[in-house]
Amino acid sequence: MDKKETIKEYSTDSITVVWKPGVCIHAGICVKKLPKVYDPKAKPWISVQNAKTEELMDQIDACPSGALSYKLKNEIEFKNQKIIKMEEKKSAGDSPVIVSLESGKQKAWCACGHSSNQPWCDGSHKGTGITPVIFKVEEDKKAAMCMCKKTGNAPHCDGSHAK
Repeated sequence: MDKKETIKEYSTDSITVVWKPGVCIHAGICVKKLPKVYDPKAKPWISVQNAKTEELMDQIDACPSGALSYKLKNEIEFKNQKIIKMEEKKSAGDSPVIVSLESGKQKAWCACGHSSNQPWCDGSHKGTGITPVIFKVEEDKKAAMCMCKKTGNAPHCDGSHAK
């Protein structure tokens, strides 16, 4: 039996904010950047009318999980075009980075190489068609995370950088 993905949309005249709660890793960037829009205690918890379209776009572009996205209407399409041009993965390093992973946490590994928070996603992939690798840490451990973005064992290094 296929589980149906929940998708919620919140609109103004110029933008529709799309939220996929099943993808959310609760990083809290949305609430920190635009508390007047995102209020987890309110119903509905997203009030898009409380911010300008550009503010919403900038905040959503920082969502590390991709749980938040947007659809533009008419006049602001130019910014979306700029984002779409960044289509290719780029290497973020020549060797893996060793990180400590904490059991029970969800992580979003940057697959595009454009994040300024390597090896973790910062939302820089928006509009590229490249999505982060979301995974749940099963046990406390150290892990070698891929930085060249060529691994066949994402998000972990498989030595592809040496080839």
